Amino acid sequence: MANTFSALKDEYATLWHAMRLRPERMAEIQYIFGKLTNPANKARYQTVQGSTGVPWYVIAIIHNLEAGRRFDCHLHNGDPLTARTTHVPKNRPPHGNPPFTWEESAKDALEFDGLTGVTSWTIERIAFELEKFNGFGYRNNHPNVKSPYLWSYSNIYVSGKYIADGSWSETAVSDQCGAMVMLRYMIDQGAMTVPSEGTAPQPDPSPGPVPSVPIFPGYYLRLGVENDHNVEIVQRRLRDIGIDPGPIDSSYGARTKMAVQLLQARSADSAGAPLEIDGIVGPNTWAALFGPASVPGPDVHPTPAGPQSSLVTAVLDVAAGEVGVLEQPLGSNRGPRVDEYIRNCGLDPAADSYPWCMCFVFFCYTQAAQRVGVPNPVPKNASVHGAWDASQNKPNVTVVQSETAQSNPSLVKPGMVFFIDTGHSHGHAGIVVANINGSLETIEGNTNTNGSSEGIGVFRRTARRVAGINMGFVGYG
Repeated sequence: MANTFSALKDEYATLWHAMRLRPERMAEIQYIFGKLTNPANKARYQTVQGSTGVPWYVIAIIHNLEAGRRFDCHLHNGDPLTARTTHVPKNRPPHGNPPFTWEESAKDALEFDGLTGVTSWTIERIAFELEKFNGFGYRNNHPNVKSPYLWSYSNIYVSGKYIADGSWSETAVSDQCGAMVMLRYMIDQGAMTVPSEGTAPQPDPSPGPVPSVPIFPGYYLRLGVENDHNVEIVQRRLRDIGIDPGPIDSSYGARTKMAVQLLQARSADSAGAPLEIDGIVGPNTWAALFGPASVPGPDVHPTPAGPQSSLVTAVLDVAAGEVGVLEQPLGSNRGPRVDEYIRNCGLDPAADSYPWCMCFVFFCYTQAAQRVGVPNPVPKNASVHGAWDASQNKPNVTVVQSETAQSNPSLVKPGMVFFIDTGHSHGHAGIVVANINGSLETIEGNTNTNGSSEGIGVFRRTARRVAGINMGFVGYG
């Protein structure tokens, strides 16, 4: 069969339909995705798209495969831009004088391989053009092996590769992320949409085995955890990927922690950001080990029935309505609405400069309690430490200490109040709006969004994590 698009497009459609990304490769796939879609890098790909008509994501995928995402190398083959290419294709670009800019070299590479003449970029066309870009050697000489240039890191490719020009190994395995694997992940992450034109087998909406992966247990694994089956799962996975965790004994010892830290140093989260190297297996580290499917999405907690359910709903609604309130003047701990918060907590705002984060919490619960016709369960105390202490033995109140929350972040629910000790008997508090795998969305008074310690208003924040709350959480409803 001739290697033409019309002859191959249905095969590409079938393979695309059957492809499953390998869970053990997800950490690297996520890392590459973050680099390719970084705004600065994406802007350079889009610049070349503007001069060639080749979609930016196709350019990005080629850049990853041919030049390791380096902008000081030719897109043709990764040779340095300080001279014309010396590997195949040689002596490119033919015009101009080195050193070349990455953009002019990329334009020449895309023109040289005929990609600038493509007018319809579909999934199948991308597969065809990129296999042609790399060469049809696998298809022509080893038809039992689907080109790793397209399919590596998926169930379509297992082993077999050219380890040098003309030198073949049946057992060698590609260590590059295949083009179609990255395309699938980019589409799944909403980076772009790409149409399809091939005919895949019908029916069969989910052919091939879907790899089963262990699901994140909902609590963090750390040094000192013993006799835990999930620790054994992590230890076995670390060993499978070539990192020695010590004995497979279900106990989280020092060697397992060091192995996890090594994994974290090599891995990234779903956004491409490096993992925190803390030796703790939370959702992001679990996903790096087992793939994103192993960590369920945002946890939607059913709200208990009865008045308390209504109270939590009302608190979140009241707090959202206060977002945007600012001190007047900024930094004064005063202002018409801020004064209302302070007075509601039993203080005279004119008498002193009061930090008012806990006053804001009490105000929101006061308003919400009035709406649903129940008493305000939050202690009437403007002090963060005072309110925390008063909540410890309060009836019908759920107190989650920081250590417990860090071990099991799923205990932190919307409507809870977080408490932070900031030192010297000072603290900060706010209302949890959502808990997404240990990352918190909060609404806080007497805070800011620029990272400084000077609060100026009521803001919705997304930077806090369960692990960063050093006192704990209280559920009042």
